[in-house]
Amino acid sequence: MSLSATSSGPKSVTETTNDRHPNSTAFITGEEMFAQFQRGERMTIIDSHWAKTENSAWEAYVGQHIPGAMFCNPLTHLASLPNRHEGRNPLPRPEDLKRMIADWGVMSDRPVYIYDAGPNLFAARAWWVLRWAGAPDVRILNGGTKEWEKAGGDVAGGIGALRGRGDLEFKPHSMPELLIDEVEEWKRHNLLIDAREAERFNGHREPFDHQAGRIPGAINIPVSELMNAAGQVESPARLREYLASKGITHGENVAVYSGSGLHSSLFIAAMEHAGLHGARNFIGGWSQWSARIDLPIERG
Repeated sequence: MSLSATSSGPKSVTETTNDRHPNSTAFITGEEMFAQFQRGERMTIIDSHWAKTENSAWEAYVGQHIPGAMFCNPLTHLASLPNRHEGRNPLPRPEDLKRMIADWGVMSDRPVYIYDAGPNLFAARAWWVLRWAGAPDVRILNGGTKEWEKAGGDVAGGIGALRGRGDLEFKPHSMPELLIDEVEEWKRHNLLIDAREAERFNGHREPFDHQAGRIPGAINIPVSELMNAAGQVESPARLREYLASKGITHGENVAVYSGSGLHSSLFIAAMEHAGLHGARNFIGGWSQWSARIDLPIERG
């Protein structure tokens, strides 16, 4: 069952005003963010639009960004170099991430709002990486730039904000992780969720990684099932209802993986939006698992 498929039908869970516009630990609406911006509230804004090369990412930022937003290139700022041992998008080196967080102007006493072009995937990666590094209040602009503009916000061109002066205390490992050597033991007693689309989970196609298939014992819940027809993450009430139908009622016994930590980060952000905290991110994901010749693979 897809949440988006039922978005116009009867609601079996009563949605409160707080569910529609929650004080979420993971997402903020365009209306909420723009209202805070107009009131002059202090915030750090990070633009995490994805582009194929570093130059094109910079060109996209220079062409259009939310006023005051800092530039983040997901290819180079949110991951270190790909390799067979760690996967396609390993976590950044701690010293590099610590420097970037300071340059983005991340402060301990103000929220960080991250956005991308709309799918939330790269904003979710940035959200998880910053939370992992110890930032306490990080939220994704649900739906990206278009939601900011829909709320009445302007966009700016030009070089923008080049460097901030952050004071956040760097605390790596502040978000729960699952390492590749812990997967076998974890899935004996807990849930392991594959957040990729069914075709990749079943091994029918694999456009990115070494082999097609899945980790044995994983269950497939594509992260797209947690989105509405407009491409935004669903309301907390709908998320709780849907995840409960899959046997997920809390986060502590859940670990999520995807190809290389994008879809899994968005899945965990959606869980937090629903109030289900504590899920682990297997950030190396299928790209790391499938590169190991000694690990089992299932297909079909």
